[in-house]
Amino acid sequence: MLVLRRLTVLSALVAPLLAPALVGGSDAPHVRRAADAAVAIAIDQPAPPAGDDGDEHADARVTLRSPGHGAHTAFHPATAPRELLLSFDDGPDLRGTPLILEELDRRGIKAIFFVTGWRLLGRRPEDIARRDLVRKIAAHGHLVANHTMNHHHLCHSDEDQAAEIDGNAELIARTTGVRPILFRSPYGDFCPSLEAALAARELPDIGWNIDPQDWKSENEDAVYSYLTGKLSQLSGRGIMLLHDTHEASVHALPRVLDWLARENARAVRAHREPVRLIDYRAVAPKWPVTESGLPTLVEGLVADAAGPVARLFSTAPAAPAEPRTVAAAVSP
Repeated sequence: MLVLRRLTVLSALVAPLLAPALVGGSDAPHVRRAADAAVAIAIDQPAPPAGDDGDEHADARVTLRSPGHGAHTAFHPATAPRELLLSFDDGPDLRGTPLILEELDRRGIKAIFFVTGWRLLGRRPEDIARRDLVRKIAAHGHLVANHTMNHHHLCHSDEDQAAEIDGNAELIARTTGVRPILFRSPYGDFCPSLEAALAARELPDIGWNIDPQDWKSENEDAVYSYLTGKLSQLSGRGIMLLHDTHEASVHALPRVLDWLARENARAVRAHREPVRLIDYRAVAPKWPVTESGLPTLVEGLVADAAGPVARLFSTAPAAPAEPRTVAAAVSP
């Protein structure tokens, strides 16, 4: 019982200390206050009415962009002659997202899932299942990122920006335990007020440059043809935008990845550059890790708690613990 009590104390002490390192700069006090003031998230609040998918793709897209808003960002340029990052918007979807996860897992590919918060609300079985699905996305090594609460145009009303950004960030944090570090604006909206709001939150806005617009029609062959055509001419970094909420992309994805594997094999044989699949680390912010007294505290508590357990299996005195570095004690 003493060991259990000490391990409980250890977990209670370590969790809040590690949290800022996991979420980077987005746990700054002014951002947390803005989130609390903008929206009071309650996971058990009612979900939107049936048939309201939160998608307004039929509306005209806002085309106002700032330099660096596309796939080639000033802070993280392409690192290979041809590279591709997969991203999925608007989920999680109980039909499409599991199929995509299975396909990515089978190939060892990691992607970014820009989720909308309204899908995570409610107490119905399907609401709970979607929250579990978001946790599964994170557990499988993909990045859960912020795509706002309700998929609204953020440049049509500056007043909605805080609630849409901070509300979804808070909900994702409560669902996965980690606050999102990347953001994608619905419809690619970008304007000075949104740029300032994201800068205050140290939240990079990740654009795209390969978009089959699968929301226009559920035509799997059209999605496949568009994507393979774009990838055959790819130069530098490509960020592909698909929707796990649209069956055309869900079913076209395995065909596209099979095609890419064949094309890469041909490129290697012909001594040409293949398309290198990259993950979210290529566009994630790089925050420095500062030293603290945490490793010493953890080592002391673990050694103190483990002592009685070791004595159960050996009568010999326990050897003193070897000193450990910060990097060894707090590994990724």
